[in-house]
Amino acid sequence: MLLRCSVCGLSYFRESGYYVGGMIFTYALTAGVLLAVYLVLLLFPDSKVITENWRIGLWAVSAFVLSIVLSRPAYSLWLSVDYWLEPWRVERS
Repeated sequence: MLLRCSVCGLSYFRESGYYVGGMIFTYALTAGVLLAVYLVLLLFPDSKVITENWRIGLWAVSAFVLSIVLSRPAYSLWLSVDYWLEPWRVERS
């Protein structure tokens, strides 16, 4: 992650633990996507093509991959929401 914006010089690091909100956004987005997929899959009849162990593994791998894929957009969303609620001042150094 960049330390500062290359255009305006705004620091992306406000304080220690600042990105906990971004991690919460990542978790919420991942859980939301997995829940939506699960609810859609409930509409289809249960197929016995794969075993229950493989299904659990597939869900675990999907959750892991989704959390990695969605982490950058979630952190960007966290930065945007925080800046919208409390605009920062650019610190020139």
